[in-house]
Amino acid sequence: MRRSSIIQSIFGGLLCAAGLGAQGTMSDLRIKLGSPDGSPVNGALVALLDARDSVVAEGLASEDGVRVLHAPRGAYRVRVRRIGYLPFVSSELTLPRPGELVLNVGSPRVMLQSLVVTSTSQCGRNDPNAQALSAVWDEIDKALRASELTMQDLRGIGHARVYHRELGADGSMVKGDSSVFLITDRRPFGAIDPDTLAKHGYVLGDMEQGWTFFGPDESVLRSDQFAATHCFRLVRENSRAGQIGVAFKPSPQRNLADISGVIWVDQASAELREIRFSFVNAGQLSRNDAWGFTRFRRVPSGAWIVDEWQLSVPRLGIRQTLAPGNPRRPSKGPGSGTVSVNESLASRRPQSSRCGPGKQVQRVSESPRS
Repeated sequence: MRRSSIIQSIFGGLLCAAGLGAQGTMSDLRIKLGSPDGSPVNGALVALLDARDSVVAEGLASEDGVRVLHAPRGAYRVRVRRIGYLPFVSSELTLPRPGELVLNVGSPRVMLQSLVVTSTSQCGRNDPNAQALSAVWDEIDKALRASELTMQDLRGIGHARVYHRELGADGSMVKGDSSVFLITDRRPFGAIDPDTLAKHGYVLGDMEQGWTFFGPDESVLRSDQFAATHCFRLVRENSRAGQIGVAFKPSPQRNLADISGVIWVDQASAELREIRFSFVNAGQLSRNDAWGFTRFRRVPSGAWIVDEWQLSVPRLGIRQTLAPGNPRRPSKGPGSGTVSVNESLASRRPQSSRCGPGKQVQRVSESPRS
């Protein structure tokens, strides 16, 4: 028994030492970003790239241009992506590294005003010849990724309030209630995973059982599945002076319920403004004008949030009438009324939200600074 206890003690000590060794392979890197004029660069996407240019760690720079990244020991380069600028990549560095890494981020501006818009539609976003489309999408991707990271920073400190409102056909409220919950490791509002949407569509259900419908969130729009199932082209409209858009629609061979719309970007600042979409290939929902939008805003800290969003889908019902001479023959028609859900977030940090199922309206405003 004594020999067995000694062996167990030695084995346990070896496991403990191995655990400590594994923890010691990780290192923190504090990065401070500054512009050529000396002002901090806030809201930038800061990432550590390994030898294969894969992202090992990524986060948003704070209001004073600082971000701490956590990564295993090794050789990396720091990549900085700012909306409206070409990417900046540092020289190689090795972790662990003592002290703070100060980077002077100077990158050329992105010029979207000079892009030529054609009527050509590109199915997928990976065509190397579609340079103009790629330039606009890069700016869209930055804002979507920044919004995702903002939500991660809200975990454990942010709260969401959900408002349920049922509206009549004339727009008057029939009933409503609200609830508050803590933002944890799950996004408070979001679509299902992109792979499920690609396989089964954006509207699930039927006239008898009812529907569950989904608007796109950041993860969906940035996914390979969305790119593989949609066609894209650049557009401009007279009603949106100073903006350029990326129009998307389902690829020709896709017959599932899907979404078609435009992602609008400000030409001067390259900032993402709005996504407007409608449901297509969705039977009665498409014929009864089911649509939605998501609007984005950059807050003073540099973080990106979903400022307002809405999914608008009619509530359809089955009305049965007795046909002359055949009392058992029913006739079906759409009912009236809509369902509206209003969500808002409040916390001490910039806030974010996501599109999800149901007809939903949401506004978010940044809390007063202390």
